[in-house]
Amino acid sequence: MKPDSLSLADFYRLIPKVELHYHLLGGVRVATMLDLARKYAVPLTGRDAKCYYRAHQAETGEARGGIAALECLYGLMREADDYARVLEEVAEDAHACAVRYLELFWNPSDTVPATADVVAALASAIVRVEARLGMRVRLIASINREKSPEEAAAMVREVALLAHPLVIGVGIDYREENAPIERFWKAYRLAAAAGLRLTGHCSEFGLHWRNVETGVELIGLDRVDHGYTIVDAPELAARYALEGVPFTVVPSNTWYLRQWPDHAEWRRRHPIRAMGQLGLSIVPATDDWHIHATDAANCYRTLVEDFGFDLDSLRAMLEVSVRASWLPEQDKARLGDAWLAEFDALRARLAFEPDIDEAWRITYRPRFAVAAEGQP
Repeated sequence: MKPDSLSLADFYRLIPKVELHYHLLGGVRVATMLDLARKYAVPLTGRDAKCYYRAHQAETGEARGGIAALECLYGLMREADDYARVLEEVAEDAHACAVRYLELFWNPSDTVPATADVVAALASAIVRVEARLGMRVRLIASINREKSPEEAAAMVREVALLAHPLVIGVGIDYREENAPIERFWKAYRLAAAAGLRLTGHCSEFGLHWRNVETGVELIGLDRVDHGYTIVDAPELAARYALEGVPFTVVPSNTWYLRQWPDHAEWRRRHPIRAMGQLGLSIVPATDDWHIHATDAANCYRTLVEDFGFDLDSLRAMLEVSVRASWLPEQDKARLGDAWLAEFDALRARLAFEPDIDEAWRITYRPRFAVAAEGQP
């Protein structure tokens, strides 16, 4: 064994990562939720708080869900400084998993403090994080699709008027069933006119793949968040694979865990495997770290140990993540090359590579990259 050899667990933790799908409030620690409740004299027991967190739900016997957690937290966070605190804690946790670049969603229409005050507090926290941790963080203003299209448009106008350089895009989230993305065309058009990048949660909860198609073709999304049922439209999936449309995919997604509670069935049927086999541009993501009892290291471990992607696949996903990010173009090649070199150096220190059955192994190559190289 090499004297400086790494275990696979260390490797998953230490490899550089680009995280593009992370809800700020999904990274609130349970202790922080309780601190905020005490700060504002909101009745919230330890058990009640734990009911929002997957890691504690076997203990409490109650699962309130991620969206309920976000709704609770937006009500608890009553001063702009609360947002700064949470961002710095989120960044600390991400840095511990070697996240080098992080794009964070928050919902301006749901905050108690004024949007301008929240943005100023978040921006100050980002400056401190970069100075202290050397980690870059950017913000995505997200539409709460359970509110009206008019509220969404008003939110985007306000964000566009602020024109803060650290707010680089607009997204959409919350329950999709009764709020398809096309309802919010005006908000997205305003965002694009303001020079903001566009992403959107589409086809997350087993919903029809047409939501992805609408997001890409009508709204003009730069990225798709989730988008799993694209695998049910093979011709469209093949085209998006060739075009390199990025999909941020979340192994810890609650809907599929509930759909297939048997672990073996979940591993076999999870659409992320099929998305990889189709050569779609997939970006590993975590969504809600503490709420969903995951982190970036666990995300990559799951891709290998549950879904069968090999380490060449993880390297390819890092390349896709850099390309899909909204980093300045002039930074992508420089940072991407440095992070890939670091990945390779860490891999060379592994005591052993993961043992994946050949029938299960996926060696992932994004289709757009293969086509660009002139390969069939």
